[in-house]
Amino acid sequence: METEEDFKSIRGFEPISSDQMYQIENIGESEFSMKKILMMENAGSRIADFLINEFGDGIVNKSIIAVCGKGNNGGDALVAMRHLSGYILSKTLSENTPELTIVLLCNPNDLKTSEAISNWEIIKKIGSVKTYTLESCSLEEIEEAITKSDIILDGIFGTGIKGEINEPYSGIIQFINTRKNNSYILSVDIPSGLNPDTGKINDKAIIADTTLTFHRPKHGHLNGATAVGKLIVKKIGIPYEAEKGVVKNN
Repeated sequence: METEEDFKSIRGFEPISSDQMYQIENIGESEFSMKKILMMENAGSRIADFLINEFGDGIVNKSIIAVCGKGNNGGDALVAMRHLSGYILSKTLSENTPELTIVLLCNPNDLKTSEAISNWEIIKKIGSVKTYTLESCSLEEIEEAITKSDIILDGIFGTGIKGEINEPYSGIIQFINTRKNNSYILSVDIPSGLNPDTGKINDKAIIADTTLTFHRPKHGHLNGATAVGKLIVKKIGIPYEAEKGVVKNN
């Protein structure tokens, strides 16, 4: 795995803090009209493309579950599942389609952002993707769905989580980790529970096989190798000029 020093030598991919990333996103939207819903769309499509490339033709036989929290991290995973559904269904007969499942670890009314809400509204109308919420099923049913999945997308927490993790998130994180070496675990942006700036696990965190982050790596990715696994960094269309005044030497 690359170190912080490795990334410092790659122009445009030097590590930044989570606060710098928030600033860049906000500037991208407010000054360059790069709406956050476009960033989410691009992030989700990068996740789907990565998995399609990683598994090749075998992706059409994989059962995939996305475990999503209230914020835009979960929204990215929702977009990814939509793209994966479109790709897999185009390659298979409907009766042979593997299970594609989304678990929303909240009441849909508690989704935090308009971007996540918009993508949940789309997902609800897609018959090929099974959806669970905390109100519609039990934790046992969620655990059973996770157990049956070949690929687990971790979209529970983004870079905003840095402290103690409450239920049901705590138990779900622990359960996902029991699937290590049985299911392929891909964390969206950062393993849920990992401090994005220090790389420390303050309570508990997903231990991912791969973490796919966006725009630039964060310091915590490079100091939390055990949880991060293989680190992939993808650009999502944020103008380079949005970094001016936020990132040194830009």
